[in-house]
Amino acid sequence: MQLYSRSLSPDLAEGVSHRYLAHLFARRAPTPFTKALAEGNDRAHRVLAASVDHLRSTAIEPRLSGIRAAVAARAAALSHIYVNSGASTMLHGLGHDIRLRRGVLEVPTVFDADLELGERSLRLQAVALNRRVSLAEPADDHLTIRIPAGTPPRVEPDQLAALRSLLGAGRAETLDAIVMSGGITGQHLASRLGVSNAAASRCASALRRAGLIRSLRIGQAVKHVATPLGYHLTQPEGTSWEARPC
Repeated sequence: MQLYSRSLSPDLAEGVSHRYLAHLFARRAPTPFTKALAEGNDRAHRVLAASVDHLRSTAIEPRLSGIRAAVAARAAALSHIYVNSGASTMLHGLGHDIRLRRGVLEVPTVFDADLELGERSLRLQAVALNRRVSLAEPADDHLTIRIPAGTPPRVEPDQLAALRSLLGAGRAETLDAIVMSGGITGQHLASRLGVSNAAASRCASALRRAGLIRSLRIGQAVKHVATPLGYHLTQPEGTSWEARPC
């Protein structure tokens, strides 16, 4: 692969090989293509845009529901730790030696970043394509830590059968659909389950009263998202989102 990236340069008119693109920015010496990008060459930027669109359509969009579920589940698990144990325990649970001490955020990066929060808020952003913790550019009112989202939640057949016994078939399948989607509107939920909007709404209301989902109004639509308890209930025995390696 290294020999390939060193010996060939892409034909800007034909597009960029995914193998070339994978190693393009790992090289110290600029290639003709990266030089063209840096110089603002329109054709080079069109080629890069087409490559990114191809990546999105082939690698991301077919897995979008799983990505959303993974991000939502990670966020729900971290919220659960934060509410019960506080920010320091939550950050420690990330497993990347991040510490919050007296308003100073310690992040072990190449430069051992120590960032003063001051009046700024701290945000955690679960990113499906991240494999390690990274820092976003600091803003005036907040700091953002990007963390790996992990793998999408799964509901095993025997787990779903147990949920049906506990909740009833309709409510169990509704909870499964909400968990696997990572968040879904009432209309899309009804379409996914193959039932009427009213039937889907009744099941969602029962799950909401039980504390298994939250319903958020977004404009004219209502979006259903599983709570930490809802995610936990659908996971196979012994699975822990807090302890799962990223």
